[in-house]
Amino acid sequence: MADRRGSARTRAAAPFLASLFVLALGACAATPTAPPTQPPTVAPPTEQPTLLPSETAAQPTEAVTPAPTSLAAGPGCTAADLKASHDLVEGAAGSRLTAVVLVAARKCSVDLYPVLGLRDAESTELVGSTTSGPGRLDLDPDVSYSAEVRFANWCGPDPNFPLELVIRLGTEEVGVTGSSFPEVGDMPPCNGVGGPRLESGPWTAAP
Repeated sequence: MADRRGSARTRAAAPFLASLFVLALGACAATPTAPPTQPPTVAPPTEQPTLLPSETAAQPTEAVTPAPTSLAAGPGCTAADLKASHDLVEGAAGSRLTAVVLVAARKCSVDLYPVLGLRDAESTELVGSTTSGPGRLDLDPDVSYSAEVRFANWCGPDPNFPLELVIRLGTEEVGVTGSSFPEVGDMPPCNGVGGPRLESGPWTAAP
């Protein structure tokens, strides 16, 4: 009697259990499956463009201080040590030009920029040099030196010719031999106020 009631209950519960099993399967099927994790994509290295030489950034360079023109080690020259002469006289743009050539009898030093004067036939000074610069130069007795000279803006009457250039060494002077500078009757024209100008460049070793 008891077995028949148990079997009846089992048959009655079978449809309910079957429905639960179906629901469980449906729930499992409805659960989304996470997609597999993809490895991160690594971008390939960017190729650097090749720069042309003109496009390459300039590298900073260390400033170089120029060496002085000359270091004077010898004693100062005296007038007796030097001989000077001038080259041809030329005219250009209202000026009178020449080059003074200097030689020394021994090794001695002079100012890098010569101090000049211009005297008339009676040794009256007409004008002194208006340019100068720093530095000293050692003269080699086996080398000759030259300096460019310019005379301009003469507004006075003609002086007594011939005129002579002189190089000043302190209280001494060295006469510059050669023809009159400027030549007779060829004084530079007056270009305005300011007085005459006698200018020179530095001494340089003659080629």
